[in-house]
Amino acid sequence: MQRLISYFMDGITSQTLQTVGAEIETQFVDKNGQAIQTQTSQEIFGLLVENGWKVDARKSNLLTTIADQNGNKIFYELGRHNMEVSTIASTQSNILNVVRSCLAQLYDAAHRVGAKPHFAPILDGNEDLLVIPDERDAIWLELDGRDALAPLARTSSVQFTISVAPQEAVEILNRFGERINSFLSDFPQDAVWKRYIVESFVRYLPDRYGGPLHFESLNDYCRALAQHDVVQGAHLVPYKEVANLDIPLYLRSIWWHFRLKRYGNVLCVEVRPMARRTDDQFQFQLEKVLEVVCA
Repeated sequence: MQRLISYFMDGITSQTLQTVGAEIETQFVDKNGQAIQTQTSQEIFGLLVENGWKVDARKSNLLTTIADQNGNKIFYELGRHNMEVSTIASTQSNILNVVRSCLAQLYDAAHRVGAKPHFAPILDGNEDLLVIPDERDAIWLELDGRDALAPLARTSSVQFTISVAPQEAVEILNRFGERINSFLSDFPQDAVWKRYIVESFVRYLPDRYGGPLHFESLNDYCRALAQHDVVQGAHLVPYKEVANLDIPLYLRSIWWHFRLKRYGNVLCVEVRPMARRTDDQFQFQLEKVLEVVCA
């Protein structure tokens, strides 16, 4: 457990609300309201590259991640039609400008190939829309099974990542935990995630999704994390049996509503349970997050 504590504490210099980052998932549909095909999403990526975005990652013949000159990225989020904008860290006064700029370019490219954004957290239907853009997702597919994983490809969320001072991190996590009902009241994909945990081939602990909502200390937070097995290949291995732990990858595989992340020397709280709605909801969602941080 000490390696987790050290990971979250050693060399951290961040202050609370020094930076804000965002992750915005958007599902795209055709004129008939059906999820766009992989060929169409590839054309969207291609148009953005023609307009100055750089290829950041490929898998076989698929372009899977692109980045602009500032470091903002767009990539597949499980579904062939679902594209995520992941911004660089910005100030709280500017983060929505960054989000809107990236989305405007994405929407324009989509419009040019006959696609449009679907402003809802879940796209109805039963068609399997999974696209597996990298080795990590391929492992999850083998681990969970396609029937369990595929429904997640039809969901889209909004997430904000807020820098915090180390001494305030747990207190801020707990404040979010106290307000969980206000977040889940508009997060219909909660039911999809719970179904995924139950239907996966492997036996996850029930709170691998959602997680505890109160912690006594950072030690307590890390102790709760360490109860969860580590994904190695297509298997789960008890945490204590893993000598060379890839901590960032491990943390990404534990889907708590509110969780700690580290970027360089910056410690952050990531706020996850927010539904994708129309773009005019971003301001409300950000203010809701900031209100908890500043309470």
